[in-house]
Amino acid sequence: MPPRFSAVVRRKPLAITALAVIAVLSLTVGIVALTPEPKAEIHFLPAPSPSPEQEQDPELAAAELVEEAGLAGEFSFVLYDSVEDRYLLSYRPDEVHYTMSVSKVMIAVGALRRGVDPSVVAEMISWSDDPIANELWGRVEGPVLIEELAEEMGLRHTTPSPEWGRWGDILISATDVVRMYEHVLAELPESERTVIVDAMEATTAVGADGYDQTFGIPTAAGDLDWAVKQGWGCCKPDRFLVSTGTLGPDHRYIAAIFGAWDESKVGEEQSAEEMNTVAAGLIAALPDPA
Repeated sequence: MPPRFSAVVRRKPLAITALAVIAVLSLTVGIVALTPEPKAEIHFLPAPSPSPEQEQDPELAAAELVEEAGLAGEFSFVLYDSVEDRYLLSYRPDEVHYTMSVSKVMIAVGALRRGVDPSVVAEMISWSDDPIANELWGRVEGPVLIEELAEEMGLRHTTPSPEWGRWGDILISATDVVRMYEHVLAELPESERTVIVDAMEATTAVGADGYDQTFGIPTAAGDLDWAVKQGWGCCKPDRFLVSTGTLGPDHRYIAAIFGAWDESKVGEEQSAEEMNTVAAGLIAALPDPA
């Protein structure tokens, strides 16, 4: 092979290699130039907690409770959070029902204002003593007191019975029960409030007439603090049970449960068990911890 050709052959790979190196360097520089600068580390914030408006509708939640329970009775009930000023459960909240012995709370308010012995008032509440209520009903002017307190407490559905002496036949709604207890807890003078609330906390297992008054809230509350005023009655022709009061620390939650049954078909034991079932549903709806 001529020397000149041999020299050309030896130099050609070097030229190609140099060009290849230059091309790679140019490509690398281009890639580096196009690569974005590293960003700061990304942190994802936790999803915000739902606001009360985003939580389950209180009427829908209450309707689901009733449907799942398969109850024989007719019910009306509410569960109210006094700190957040909102209902957690609400089922037929404005329907009117007989107060039964729950009206003794209003009788107690009127009696204490008129200087009645606080121990007598407390016994009427904790034992649900009807003879005491009969006596005090006259001293507080019965229907006149109810009309006055309905206006003072902002009770929209509460009216006295047309029969003067029938304090158990006062009509009231579950929402009015909430307003009544809000007034007792926040508006009454401390001395009067203490008598009523302490008596509700001391509710006896058996009432003065021998009726078991542990149904509803007292049975379902477990270790929760509670203060209640219960009510019961029959023969109109239905059986009625009422469980009302406060739950949780500082009486934060207010509950009212009204139940009615055809007494020819449902006995006392089943009625009480259904009140316990509804009350347990209210307890389950309380925020954790209650």
